Amino acid sequence: MCGIAGIFSSFFSHEDAEVATAQMLKAMRHRGPDSSGIFSCGPCTLGHNRLAVIDTTNAASQPMTESGVTLIFNGELYNFLEERRRLEEGGDVFKSASDTEVLLKLYLRYGRDCLARLRGMYAFALWDKREKTFFCARDPLGIKPFLFSAVQGGIIFASELKGLLASGLVSRELSRNALRCLLERGSVSQPASILADVLWLLPGQCMSLREGASPIFSQFSTLKAGKINLTGMHWEEVLALGRRYVETALERQLIADVPLGAFLSGGVDSSLLVALMAQRHSNVSTFSVGFESGLETASDDETDDAVEVARHLGVRHTKVVVRQSEVAEDLRAVAKGLDHPTVDGVNSWFIAKAVRNELTVAVSGTGGDELFAGYPWFGAMREWENAAWWRKLPRSLRGETFLDVFDQQYRIFSAQEAELLCHGTRKPNQRSDPLETEEALTRVTGLVLQGYTRDQLLADIDNATMWHSLEVRVPLLDEDLLDFALSLPPHMKVGTGSDVAPEGSYAATGVKRLLLAMAEPALPAGFMLRAKRGFTLPFDGWLRGGLFPQMDYLLSETVVRKRGFFEPGAVTRVKRSFMEGRCTWVQPWLLLMAELWAQEVLDA
Repeated sequence: MCGIAGIFSSFFSHEDAEVATAQMLKAMRHRGPDSSGIFSCGPCTLGHNRLAVIDTTNAASQPMTESGVTLIFNGELYNFLEERRRLEEGGDVFKSASDTEVLLKLYLRYGRDCLARLRGMYAFALWDKREKTFFCARDPLGIKPFLFSAVQGGIIFASELKGLLASGLVSRELSRNALRCLLERGSVSQPASILADVLWLLPGQCMSLREGASPIFSQFSTLKAGKINLTGMHWEEVLALGRRYVETALERQLIADVPLGAFLSGGVDSSLLVALMAQRHSNVSTFSVGFESGLETASDDETDDAVEVARHLGVRHTKVVVRQSEVAEDLRAVAKGLDHPTVDGVNSWFIAKAVRNELTVAVSGTGGDELFAGYPWFGAMREWENAAWWRKLPRSLRGETFLDVFDQQYRIFSAQEAELLCHGTRKPNQRSDPLETEEALTRVTGLVLQGYTRDQLLADIDNATMWHSLEVRVPLLDEDLLDFALSLPPHMKVGTGSDVAPEGSYAATGVKRLLLAMAEPALPAGFMLRAKRGFTLPFDGWLRGGLFPQMDYLLSETVVRKRGFFEPGAVTRVKRSFMEGRCTWVQPWLLLMAELWAQEVLDA
């Protein structure tokens, strides 16, 4: 896991390009504190900050060059040992034990077709001197970031906005359309970023560029339903197959030459992964984070559940409680570390802070809710499907219709509220439907993966944890497991639920049916009767208590007017509505974090 940056343009001298790249690397030092390096050749300058995880020797340092190709790589290739064996059988000789060298040799042998062979999380860039071509790519789910902007004669790129801005070559102008999107959804929809001139390389996308030519973008991987044929398979067969996919994904992701542990929330996703880890290793370390709200721990704190699961599985567990005073003290660092204005990510930031001195790599259960229908509204879809009005809809419209309603219910600000806060037009919602299937539940899964998961969940986790030089791996978002999940029939994801089980429990809602069946044998008795709980931060109380002075100042008319993002009177009304109990804490929190982000990132 690392940070990458660079410039492809003949307009800049090597000296100027290297200075700008060094500035970007310095701003992202947290992503790779172990070493750094810069390479220049022709119009291309590549920079790399290294967090050594696999092969910690200098032989694995980057940029890495062989046979006229120079590579910088952020992430992990989980199938690198398999690919290395194939390459060695074909005569390749290796100088290191790293996955970086495997990727480089795969490119040398297969060219851009090597992308089809990769399984992992990655963003990489390379200079091919033989073809005088710059080439870059991002993993199929967008687990690792790649941001870029046009400069005279080419592009500049980095793993973070902080990096791009540190170069001095990227405009700090905000995108008003992106700001409106932020207000409504809590994050900005990729490929746009909050900055007008900065874009994301999309998941599963690659780009090639030659001197004097425009970039060529290609989509090498797309979501597709039904890749795996499960027709005629019984429940027990599908359950066994799914378990093998999970076990394979996890096994690949437990390879590291540094301390590795797991985040354990006490929910089904992380509990399943830790149970499987405990079957393979005798000394598993797990961590959970809870937040103290005033005099007592928040009611939605899951740490007691995590402690019970850890005790049941026989793993070592550390419970971390973050206090209100600590949040107040670290709030600016949180906003800076998250890199983009966002409504989420605070829990990831604090658990990463707590474990950074004990772990270099942590396994997370992220992705289970998205792939295996774990959110309560997936269960609600079963009720919709039995309604007469729903059955009258064309099947091709059902997934989009449901998500439109979901958007309205879970938006931070309505379109009308956002208009009052942030003057300016907003383009119509151009959300694409990534899956060619009539099955509504699967279509909604695809829409969530290319919305909330991509734009907020994964970006926040990556930035929050890499701020603390911690690599997080997400086995439940393995590409092969993704194909399996998108091939499941709806009834295997969401059951009918039990009428006699406690309201809100796993058994009552019927959500995540298959994943729960995988995990149940290893979990404490009565697990199915627990309420499914999301991790809820106690900011409602904190913003009325210890965080109130910061909120009051950052959302004051003077600060808001000086910044110019939002209409001061509208912000004052939001603050008043929150204090009077007429809106949730999420609204003032998002406005507060937008101002803090501007102070810590945009103004830096």
